[in-house]
Amino acid sequence: MIYRFRVNDHPAVPLDVPALVGRGPRLPRVPGGESRLVTVDSPESSISATHLEIRQVGESVVVTDLRSTNGTIVTTPGSIPRRLQPGESVVAVPGTLIDMGDGNLLEILPLQR
Repeated sequence: MIYRFRVNDHPAVPLDVPALVGRGPRLPRVPGGESRLVTVDSPESSISATHLEIRQVGESVVVTDLRSTNGTIVTTPGSIPRRLQPGESVVAVPGTLIDMGDGNLLEILPLQR
């Protein structure tokens, strides 16, 4: 079973492979396996080129801030928003909202068979 996420009102993105999200995401210089590049609008350039990574690890979703310039705010259902430290990872559950800036909200969606 695969988790998915959605950016704003765009179609859901499956986490069958890790996703690198940013205003112009690029694969790492050292190959580490397959990744999906997800580009988001950033008219004020407040989102880093490769801002964060979202990956499914077993039955969990892990969100990692990739040392973004302006940070990432994660809000888990029932909790207060929390700014990730540069390079920090957090486990996200369905319904978690991830604010990257410039009006871009990602939502972790429930498992899909």
